[in-house]
Amino acid sequence: MPIAAVRLTLDDGTDLAAAVDPRLTELTLTETRGEEADQLSFTLQNADGLLAMPGSGRRLSLALGWRVGGADALPGLVDKGSYVVDEVRASGPPDQITITARSADLARTYRQRRTRSWTDTTLGSVLGQIASEHGGTARVESTLATRAITAIEQEGKSDMAFVRDLGRRYDAIATWKAGVLLFLPAGGGASASGTPLAGTVITRQQGSQWEFSSADREKSDGVQAQWHDAEAGRRRTVSVGGSTNRRRLPRVYATQAEARQAAEAALSRDARTAWRFTYSLAVADPGLQPDMRVTLQGWSSLIDGIRWTLAKVETSYGPGGLVQRIELDGAAG
Repeated sequence: MPIAAVRLTLDDGTDLAAAVDPRLTELTLTETRGEEADQLSFTLQNADGLLAMPGSGRRLSLALGWRVGGADALPGLVDKGSYVVDEVRASGPPDQITITARSADLARTYRQRRTRSWTDTTLGSVLGQIASEHGGTARVESTLATRAITAIEQEGKSDMAFVRDLGRRYDAIATWKAGVLLFLPAGGGASASGTPLAGTVITRQQGSQWEFSSADREKSDGVQAQWHDAEAGRRRTVSVGGSTNRRRLPRVYATQAEARQAAEAALSRDARTAWRFTYSLAVADPGLQPDMRVTLQGWSSLIDGIRWTLAKVETSYGPGGLVQRIELDGAAG
């Protein structure tokens, strides 16, 4: 019988497992495909008042998995990366300490509003500068890194919001993993290192609660985006996709190329997220990670026939063992 296990290590090499395991009441790791950093949170009982835990800014390394493998399909401990502590809360009764950490130090400057602009540059250069300013590096997929940017403004937005907007504009994963700002094509099935992710099969027998839904999008079949034609002194429109019921993006872009890029990204995102599926796995697989391709088996011909991609993985460790809740985005098969 496999036994759920967790390993927490401080940045100085201190292994917290012996101190944490007897006190651990709950641990949750939330991994997402984009927009914000992954988040680790855990709660420790402190009835004796003797617990001393790392303060903000300390780094924790996490591994989750199984101490004893009872089935070939179950992995051992899987490295889930490092996280920076940005919140420590004490509460009671019963006395306990709750710690929140993220996969990048986003607590301060990354969330501060600022105004600036870039001209005659590339997307890779913009993201590289932002990552460097926050003590990290950027890993941008090659076709995205070379995208030309004539002019772009970050007006009254935090770097976090600006990077999120860029991710939506280019239909890309835009997130931090272990001090690296990743910018990869969404739905491309690539890991943080850029190598292809292996797909996986998930069956109805592996869990309990599930929910399937359709993102109707009000039956839109195309997308419109506006841009400002400086020479003519007027707004113009570019359209992609079908023409029966196009939806219009709210922003006005600086150039025709930027407007077309945004419209194509929105159309691609609509197609990739036409369906949503959530599922609670009774036995967690720590090897699951966002943007992994998933084949569902055991539901219906419609559900099983959709091309699914992992959008979010929430892994919890506690009295119930190691369990997961996953969210998948789906496109037509």
